[in-house]
Amino acid sequence: MFRDLRTQLLLWIILPLATILIGVAFLGVYSHQTTMRDLVKERDSAMAREVAARLSEGLTNHAAILQSLDPNQLEGWSIQRTAFEGGIASFNLRGGLLNAMPSSEVWQVRQSIIQDLIATHSTISPPVSDDGTLRIFVARQTNNVILIGAFTLPPFGNIGIGAHGVAYIVDGNGKIIAHPDASRIGENMSQHEGIAEVMRGETGATFHHGTDGSELVIGYTPITYTNWGLIVEEPWADAIDPMFQYSVLLPLVLALAAIVALGAIYFGVRNVHQPLQRLAQAANRIAYGDYDAAETQVGGIHEIEELRETLDSMAHQVSAAQNAMQNYITAMTRGQEDERMRLARELHDDTIQSLIALQQRIEMVEKSLGKDPTITSTKIKELKELVGTSLTSVRRFVRDLRPTYLSELGLIPALEMLTREAHASFQVVGIEQRLDAERELALYRIVQESLRNIAKHARAQNVSVSLSFDEHEVTATIEDDGIGFAAPDTPTEYARAGHFGLMGMQERAQLFGGNVYVKSERGKGTKVVAYVPIGSIVTPEVVR
Repeated sequence: MFRDLRTQLLLWIILPLATILIGVAFLGVYSHQTTMRDLVKERDSAMAREVAARLSEGLTNHAAILQSLDPNQLEGWSIQRTAFEGGIASFNLRGGLLNAMPSSEVWQVRQSIIQDLIATHSTISPPVSDDGTLRIFVARQTNNVILIGAFTLPPFGNIGIGAHGVAYIVDGNGKIIAHPDASRIGENMSQHEGIAEVMRGETGATFHHGTDGSELVIGYTPITYTNWGLIVEEPWADAIDPMFQYSVLLPLVLALAAIVALGAIYFGVRNVHQPLQRLAQAANRIAYGDYDAAETQVGGIHEIEELRETLDSMAHQVSAAQNAMQNYITAMTRGQEDERMRLARELHDDTIQSLIALQQRIEMVEKSLGKDPTITSTKIKELKELVGTSLTSVRRFVRDLRPTYLSELGLIPALEMLTREAHASFQVVGIEQRLDAERELALYRIVQESLRNIAKHARAQNVSVSLSFDEHEVTATIEDDGIGFAAPDTPTEYARAGHFGLMGMQERAQLFGGNVYVKSERGKGTKVVAYVPIGSIVTPEVVR
């Protein structure tokens, strides 16, 4: 009861569709969020790399500028006043101020910063608050002079990552050293997600759950030439809130899906199930020999009607093939009997008569042995001629049954002999090579049958045969300028048109994956092209 199409449509359309839609309804948001998580992580990681690269470039440029300055030429310092807007100063190794720009007073209040740089032999200081401005100090030692420049840390906090997104810098111990919110500078973030990774020099993104339960997207990357790390932090809710507005549409989607499923069942029963039943009945009748059963339209969708037309065409092709096969079998049987009659006639009319004549000549020689030596010599000469004629006849008879030249010398010498007897030209194209015996015999028989047909029907003045070798196949082409005939459009019509010789040629080629094509028109001659794929190649050593 569960195998009819209506029940199957119910079981395999409505229930699965409803299950799928419910699953999509509940898993769609999750799937989207998973994708969004990856995209947001990648975006925040890329932002962190971009900002870190910008900061690294700024540090490198200021260090290079400071490297180019002469500690003793103050006028050169003034040129770089824009780059080091916090000023430039030189100190001795104990931290004593030597020269200063813009003034000594400005640098006097920075003694603690200067002493830390000298004591730690650092070239770049962490960002420090200098007169209310977050600045970085770059140092360079030349002989006994230490040159130090101060510049403002470029803004990096607002990089377009949402209303609540923020970027900040931590040092090698995980403490914040630069943050848009000055109250958070000095905060220990070593237990924060992403901090341990950036302290190890890694780049990437992760998620962190805050103390208030909110989830944050964290992008992190180290800043080159320092032991600092840049952190990009964004609330996850800011990224996913817009997607929740679509959840209210889920009930409507389920209702619409149910309507569509019911409509699909009605459509399927009317336009698929019933026409398929009628088509199955027609196919069953065809199986019992009623090849016209699929001629009547069964209705339904266009594809089913196309299927019926295809089934009807196949049924007629099967019927035609059966009739052709019956005709072919009849013709083959008749041909075998005709060949037996021809062989018997040739044996009786030619070979046997020659043997009888030979026997009579022998008797005449026996009678004349003691009477007249001259007559005996003449009779023996006649006997030799008769034996030679009989041998020629027997050789021709054997050659028709099995071409000895083919097995002994190969395809090309055998075709040369065959075309010479048929007064046809012969040429070989490509590099000659021996094939296996079965393929050579097939090609020989195809050429032999073609030449027989030309001699019997074509009334041709010129006949040419060519054998072409290439890398993958051997092609035999037989062409004449005879009267031609109305060649069938397709090889399947050979038997129906009574061309059983052509059908036999095609079957020989098809045994090896080849084929035979015939092109002919009345009054324009005939061209037969037969190709056979190259199988195993026989080397000359094997032939010998």
